[in-house]
Amino acid sequence: MRRLPDTSIPPGAGPESRERPGSAIPSPAFAFLLTLIALPSLFWLVTLKRTTGHTVPEEWVMAQIVAPLHDWIASVAPPIDSILIGISGLGSGWFVALAFAASGLFAVARGRTDLALLLAAGTLAFPVEWGLKYFTAIPEISLGQLGDALFNRNGIGLDDIADFPAGHALRATVFYGLAAFCVARLAVSHRRGMLAYAVAVGLIGAISLIRIYLGAHYPMDVLGGWMAGGALVAIIVAVHILAIDERVRA
Repeated sequence: MRRLPDTSIPPGAGPESRERPGSAIPSPAFAFLLTLIALPSLFWLVTLKRTTGHTVPEEWVMAQIVAPLHDWIASVAPPIDSILIGISGLGSGWFVALAFAASGLFAVARGRTDLALLLAAGTLAFPVEWGLKYFTAIPEISLGQLGDALFNRNGIGLDDIADFPAGHALRATVFYGLAAFCVARLAVSHRRGMLAYAVAVGLIGAISLIRIYLGAHYPMDVLGGWMAGGALVAIIVAVHILAIDERVRA
């Protein structure tokens, strides 16, 4: 992690004086490194998805572990099943879209247009998801089918026509990842910034794994959502930090 440049701190100041807002911000090099890891991984997953569909280990896990577990919890502890479904909804398209809008407006109200623009860039998660679903759908779908699925016409949604990537996983990765970055940017200590990242990782993991638990997606689909979302977050964050660095130098 690195601190964004702060000309208000005099040269030679001790480490205590640098425990300030933004102390948990990653460096652009680290963000680009994550991109270099996520994008090739995503390309490999897309290739695998288009050639094999679902792998044999995935089929076994879903049939022998996930399905019995879901049936057992739903029959023995229905309230827990309902809670898990509710947590899954935190990554739904409508919820994430409203969350982006609300958080962006809040940033503007606080005078942080830079963070509002960063959150606005996060909405690219939606076209990224649509493009990947259109490209990897088996059997192939038309643009008309994709458009109908976007508005859930005839009760058919995006996940009904294409499994990859898991939309909840992708959207959760982008929104909660960027939200954690914004909190870390404003946090008054390094520890609070790292706590924001930990909460984001927990939410992303919970939402994604519950989609597998519900039988809505296979592990490969969720992994694809993580890779696509992670790459987008890393690029947005790196560009944001570099822009601030350049502004401070100027």
